Amino acid sequence: MADSTNQKKSLALSASKDFIFSVLALVIYNGVLQLLIYPGLNARVGAEAFGTVLYLISVVSVMGAGFGTAASYSRMVAKKDRTQENGDYNLFLTIIAGISLVVTFVALFVLKELTIVAFVQMAVLMIVTVFRYYADVEYRMNIRFVRYFAFFTAVSVGYIVGLLLFPYTGSWALTILMGELFGIIYTIVRGSIFRAPFAKLSTSYRENLKSAWVISASNLISALILNSDRILLRLLVGAREVTVFYTASLIGKIVAMLTTPLNGVIISYFTNYKIKLDKKKFALISLLMLVLSVAGALVCSLVSMVFVQIMYPDVIKEARKYFFLANLGQILYFISGSLMVIVMSFTKEKLQLIINIIYIAAFTAIVVPATVMFGLDGMAVGLVIVSLIRLLVTAGFGMSKL
Repeated sequence: MADSTNQKKSLALSASKDFIFSVLALVIYNGVLQLLIYPGLNARVGAEAFGTVLYLISVVSVMGAGFGTAASYSRMVAKKDRTQENGDYNLFLTIIAGISLVVTFVALFVLKELTIVAFVQMAVLMIVTVFRYYADVEYRMNIRFVRYFAFFTAVSVGYIVGLLLFPYTGSWALTILMGELFGIIYTIVRGSIFRAPFAKLSTSYRENLKSAWVISASNLISALILNSDRILLRLLVGAREVTVFYTASLIGKIVAMLTTPLNGVIISYFTNYKIKLDKKKFALISLLMLVLSVAGALVCSLVSMVFVQIMYPDVIKEARKYFFLANLGQILYFISGSLMVIVMSFTKEKLQLIINIIYIAAFTAIVVPATVMFGLDGMAVGLVIVSLIRLLVTAGFGMSKL
């Protein structure tokens, strides 16, 4: 009995340590990007050009989060249920590298900024970014969260080096590329997923490839949703408007990112401790989340007044009027994600894909035409409406299952 108790305490202590290191990794990574790299690039290239940079970074992020993370998740599942080799995922990532060339061409072509130099720089960045998103499987698969923390620290240091080199390179793509390369180099040195044999396939390689493609479909939807404001504004409104709305919603984005590790805690408690919910408790939780979203948006608006004035003084006058709505839209979206985690803890249905499809349908029907007709005002109001719809739909599914 004593051994069992000690084992549980040891497991809880290990889990707590892993949680802390995973949170610290994300804090350092996002902190460097949001507080140093992006403001630094904005100061060097100006708000107009930075809007285009944000659009292109969003396209790269969609590919990384869509396919790189899918390969990572697929390999974690494969380790539990199937055989797997480095070659299975190298094959998948090689196919994605080919797709990246097409995506790069289209992304630059629609902006009429397609040059050989721009194409090569962005294509290399996109391919390396996909590999870097995949690389974190080395640490999560082997439960090495201290190295996971070191991995993201290496990426962050690389970004800073890239920004310091910007006066000599003059390229935002090379600035970001330095961070991705630092992360991959660290993984090559400390890990095994980027080592030989590079092309050896496992007996389950077909199942592993199928798994990666299926997960990619869901991940792409989520990634497109998260980056939709920057992509849509650049294509429909203008480059400077991307910078304005990005800065207006930035604090809300940063706060919302905290829900990622929080969701892990929520699902752990609800599954391991079998917490019981009834309709009354669930309705109360849903209402509380809605109230917290509004309160959080108010606080984020006040913080934004100071933060944007310091970091993005050239757009503060334009961004100020969107602080509340832009932050509210971000927080509502991520809070609804936390509510979805609670719902998924007591239902076996795969609701995430269904809810995301409903969100995309609402986004297409509301946000796109509103942005075309009313510009930034339409984007700000539209995102609040569709994020609220996502929260209510998620709550509705939860109520129906209790």
